[in-house]
Amino acid sequence: MPPVLANYYLTYKCNSRCTYCDIPVKPENIPVKEVEPHIVVENLKALKRLGVRIVDFTGGEPLIYRHLPQVLAEAKQLGFLTSLANTGTLYPTVAHKIKGLVDDLKFSLSTTESQAYKLERGIDAFEKVVESIKLAKSLGELPSIIATATPETIWGMEKVVKLAQKLDVLVLLGPIFDYCDNELLHRQGIAEIERLSKLDNVCVNRAFIHFYMSGGNQTTSPRCRAVSSTIVISPDDKLLLPCYHMHNDKLQIEHKDNRSNLDELWHSHIVQEKRKMEGSWKFCQGCTIWCYFETSFLWPPDKYFWLNLQSKARWAQQRFGQYLRAKLSNLKYDIRTSVGR
Repeated sequence: MPPVLANYYLTYKCNSRCTYCDIPVKPENIPVKEVEPHIVVENLKALKRLGVRIVDFTGGEPLIYRHLPQVLAEAKQLGFLTSLANTGTLYPTVAHKIKGLVDDLKFSLSTTESQAYKLERGIDAFEKVVESIKLAKSLGELPSIIATATPETIWGMEKVVKLAQKLDVLVLLGPIFDYCDNELLHRQGIAEIERLSKLDNVCVNRAFIHFYMSGGNQTTSPRCRAVSSTIVISPDDKLLLPCYHMHNDKLQIEHKDNRSNLDELWHSHIVQEKRKMEGSWKFCQGCTIWCYFETSFLWPPDKYFWLNLQSKARWAQQRFGQYLRAKLSNLKYDIRTSVGR
């Protein structure tokens, strides 16, 4: 089975300082310089040769990368499904330039209280994020909210759901994962997620919830397929193994005659040896880093496979409903405009 997803880190820079993320302040990330867009495009072509279907452009704050519109356009031209998660604080500056170039546009928001947002993110920008979501909808996008439930924010998460219902966007709700000493949700918090998952506009991956409560990845019987299913590229053009969060290898990608060797590198002995060990390193024990499990659950067909499939079906159903409502709203607007003339 070829890799399905590429997590492409365009930058480690970020204008927020979220309490549960150390990407923009991690010492090894601070001196990293982003590559020029033609390097990204060459890597995208290599990903295409490998059979990758989805490219998630991420960071840091990916909207800081000044060539974002160009690389998104190239990705769409190559036939990729594109995904982009952002804080929403910079979206208005590039909204028109990336219109129609992102299949899965996500805004990170975990509270409806301005002060709580400031404490969690380090900046005062709650209203700006809401306005960015409204702007995305006005441009014909189908935005979603990524809501990360921490032991503190979970009890105000229903307000986030109500805001999403008001804006008619989906909430992708999930628990905080075990990275940089984050405190995980306890059983009561998980029970609240399961309650909220039954509400309209809410999507929860049931496979991950069961996996989370079962203690995460077990090295004696690994469920992680991080190397097999997901390719991770750093802003300074390195292949990270086995994943970004726990990488212990950074393999430099080489370029010659306008061609990336990323596909050859992935098929190399060192990568395939890492592939055999995925999920079995000491640091993999108990791992619940969601970035790699949605694709890991695509195979083999066990309980997580089926729960993941059910959850994706609910997401598709809700998103289709969102799409139809948006089309109907635009039709009504066009009719009113025509009558007004």
